[in-house]
Amino acid sequence: MEIGIDRTHGGAAAPGVLDFSASLNPLGPTAVALAAYHAAAASIARYPDPYAHDLTAQLARRHGVAQDQVVAGNGSTQLIHLLARTLRPRRPFVAIPTFSEIANALVIASAPPRPIVARREREFALDKDQVLRAIDEGADAIFIGRPNSPTGAMLPVADAAEIAAACSSRRCWCVFDEAFMDFAGEEHSAIPLIAENSHLMVLRSLTKIFAIAGLRLGYLVAGSESAHRLREAQEPWSVNIVAERVALACLETEAEFVAQSRRLIESERAYMTDALASVEGLRVFSSCANFLMLEVSELQRPVTFAEHMLGQGIAVRDLRELPGCAPAMYRVAIRDHEANKRLIAAVRVYFD
Repeated sequence: MEIGIDRTHGGAAAPGVLDFSASLNPLGPTAVALAAYHAAAASIARYPDPYAHDLTAQLARRHGVAQDQVVAGNGSTQLIHLLARTLRPRRPFVAIPTFSEIANALVIASAPPRPIVARREREFALDKDQVLRAIDEGADAIFIGRPNSPTGAMLPVADAAEIAAACSSRRCWCVFDEAFMDFAGEEHSAIPLIAENSHLMVLRSLTKIFAIAGLRLGYLVAGSESAHRLREAQEPWSVNIVAERVALACLETEAEFVAQSRRLIESERAYMTDALASVEGLRVFSSCANFLMLEVSELQRPVTFAEHMLGQGIAVRDLRELPGCAPAMYRVAIRDHEANKRLIAAVRVYFD
C-alpha cells in the first residue's frame, strides 16, 4: 500500500472564526517579535543572506552543534520537500497518521512511500518493532513525527535511538519531524543522537512555539556532510530578511517564554483532556503536544462535528482525509483558557 497526496491543512479559518485548526502557541507572537518585525521593515529593500548564516549560527548554539550542521528554510515544509528531492529514496516508509506534506513531498519526488500504521488501539503510539521490521524489509528512508501531529503521541527517545542506530547500520535515512518538540521539552529531542549517526536528520520549526506561522521558518539539523548536501540543493534566499530578524529576536529571549508556554500548555491540556473526556460520545487521545486528537460519535447527528463547531464560530481540523485516520476524527489546538472554555461548551452542545 502506498500513501497518496492529501493537501488538506488547518489554519485557514474565515475572519471572525475562533481557529482551533492550527496548533500555535496561544501566548505569541511576543512583543519582542512584533518589535523586530516592524524594525525589519526598514531593510526590505536589501537582499537577505542567501543561507541565513546569522540564524543558523544562533540555532547551532541553541542545540550545541556546529553551524554547518544546520540548514534553515522557509518553514520545515520546504525542508521536507528539499529532503525528498535530494535524497530520492527508492523505498521510503512514513509512520502514519502524520503531517501529510511528508508523503506529499515523496510522491512529488517520484518516491511514493509505504505506511507504518500506528494503531488506534494503542492510542496511536508507534510500535518500535513495526519500524524495525520496515528497516529489515529494505527501507532506505524512515520518517517519524515526534511528538507526532495529529495524534500527539511521542516515540520515546530510547526507541528513537534504537531506530536511528538500526537505520545507520542499514544505510537507511532516519528523519524525525520534531516541529512540536518545544512544547514537549528539549530533553526528548533526538538531536544529540546526530553526533554519532550520519544517517539521522531532525526537522524543527520556529513557527509553532513563537506563533509566527505567517513568516514561515523552520530548520534541519544533520551531520555536516548531509547538511552540506542539502544546502547545495536548496534555493538561495529561502529565509527572507524579516523572518530572520524576527527569529533572531525570538531566540535571544526564548528561555522564560518557552518555559512559560510549556506551563500554560501542560495546564490547559490537562484541563481540556479532563473536560472533553467527560463528554459521552467523545474520545480524547493522550498528547504530549499543544493539541488533542478526538474521535467523535457522529451517528444519528444531523451534521458532522466540524460543521456543528463551525456553526458555533469555531474551526477544528477535520482528519477524515488524512492517511491513517478516519471519518469522525479531529484535531483541536490548545489555546488560552477562555477560548478553551468556549470550545468545550460548543462540544457539549453537539451532544445535548
